[in-house]
Amino acid sequence: MTGIRNLWDAASQEVQLTEVDGGSDFDKYVLFMGGKSSGKTTAILKFLSRDESCKPTTGLEYTFARRATNLQNKMTGHIWELGGGTNLSKLLDIPLKIETLHQMTIILVLDLSEPSKLWHTAETLLSKASERLDQVIKQAAKRDSSLVQKITKAAWEKVGGRDRQDVNTIQPFPVPLVIIGSKYDQFQDTIEAEKRKVITKCLRYLAHSNGATLLYLSSKIDATVRGLRHVMNVAAFDGQLNKSPVIDGSRPIYVPAGMDSIDAIGSPPLSGSDVGRGGSRNPAETWRIAFCGHFPQEGAEVKRSDDPCKDPQFKEPKIDELRSQKDRELEVFKKQESQKWTARLN
Repeated sequence: MTGIRNLWDAASQEVQLTEVDGGSDFDKYVLFMGGKSSGKTTAILKFLSRDESCKPTTGLEYTFARRATNLQNKMTGHIWELGGGTNLSKLLDIPLKIETLHQMTIILVLDLSEPSKLWHTAETLLSKASERLDQVIKQAAKRDSSLVQKITKAAWEKVGGRDRQDVNTIQPFPVPLVIIGSKYDQFQDTIEAEKRKVITKCLRYLAHSNGATLLYLSSKIDATVRGLRHVMNVAAFDGQLNKSPVIDGSRPIYVPAGMDSIDAIGSPPLSGSDVGRGGSRNPAETWRIAFCGHFPQEGAEVKRSDDPCKDPQFKEPKIDELRSQKDRELEVFKKQESQKWTARLN
């Protein structure tokens, strides 16, 4: 990601600025994740008002934004971007940790112009992020036995509480979640109207069931960029979320967390051959079948090892031993760098 510096150099500069300027800081954390070339970098640069060309993100990259609330106090939004699509999910361990848990927002960017990858990307990354958050919450709960209850209560409050008719279809994400449907202009130009309706309906369910905010984005449409900046101001600077939804097939969608409903979304758009398959399954599975029935997912049926280097069919003893050594070195490096980052924040 061009123009964004080394993670630790940027963090070090933040600490130095705080020490020189005095006053108090309030930190928020934002993690962008999504498919390869889905528009994550573009979204970050638009929020930062940087006119720069984009390059593919490698690994985990970092930048930050600052806002002064008055002469003495400053707010800092720490922004991470996870590259590699679904392949580098282990790097989620770095931004998702005890120190960032209470002020973290996750933004999932999905390419609307490539529906054949969309659902698989969403399911994989949401699952990996949820697993990591569960680990962090369990670790933090050792210090505060009421933490799980507090996080669950806060998550439900963001979607309006449990007094809803569709409460059984919602499992709020433990931290605020935003789902961005990117490349809206290409979506409008290259995908036929009926298929666009299917995609939007299924994304509304995905967002609603996870207690997420959903919006569509095109870097070429100013109104959608303003929507992006609004949700980023909420995530990075603790702004107030606009609770007025825009649900109109002729306009880019914006649905704040908790402002949709199963009744408004409607039934899963099952294709003819899938009608009998969805009836006996749970709602999430039925909606997955509906989406994938219209848009079969590339690679979703292929069972791959989390690490192809460890796949038995590619076994090479000497190379495998060297790789294992490098893996051990990488784990030590990650632990050291994570400790440095924690020390600098504190």
